[in-house]
Amino acid sequence: MLRHSIHAVSYKLCQHRQASRLVIQYYGCRYSPATESVLSEFSLFFFGSQLLVAIAFGSGIFAFWQQQRSAMLKFWFISAVLNASHFGLLGQYEAALFVSLTAIRFLVAALYPRQCWMLLFMAGATLILLTTYSSPLNLLPYAAAMLGTFGSFLTRVGRVRLCMALGASIWILHNILVGSPVAVLMEIAFLLSNLMGFLRARRLATKMVAPGYSD
Repeated sequence: MLRHSIHAVSYKLCQHRQASRLVIQYYGCRYSPATESVLSEFSLFFFGSQLLVAIAFGSGIFAFWQQQRSAMLKFWFISAVLNASHFGLLGQYEAALFVSLTAIRFLVAALYPRQCWMLLFMAGATLILLTTYSSPLNLLPYAAAMLGTFGSFLTRVGRVRLCMALGASIWILHNILVGSPVAVLMEIAFLLSNLMGFLRARRLATKMVAPGYSD
């Protein structure tokens, strides 16, 4: 009886040792130096992307406070370049292409506000969609790009702001789905700044037409 108990205990100890070795081997492979290097690189890209989009955020906020259409579009150009780089670091290359096209569009619209350029950029956005489409998620940057293109070539600042507000709403949904928290906050802040800039412009316009107004 005693010998049987000793054998049973020895057998269980051997089982525990084998299980421990398997666990150590599993986690040793799982957290190998190569895996740690990949995780470290991913973290670097993620934090780099969030830094870029934070700077883009500042430039975009400054753009919404501009009263001149040309100045507004130039600051949006800077913001879009940084935002495209942010999507590139996150591996969202379709979004990066759309925002890169948006950046060029802002600059062209600021310097040469002609309808022919608007149609060219709309065709470019459609071409990007057709050649890079991989999931329904790609439709969101496309819709935002088309709205932004239409708005960029409008001459009235109020209508430009409206199109940008609709585009920002679409980007909020997109950035939630791709998991970029700073980009979500940036677009929400853009919406609020756009609204504040619109109200400020309306108050200024009302004051200018009021009787007895003078500089």
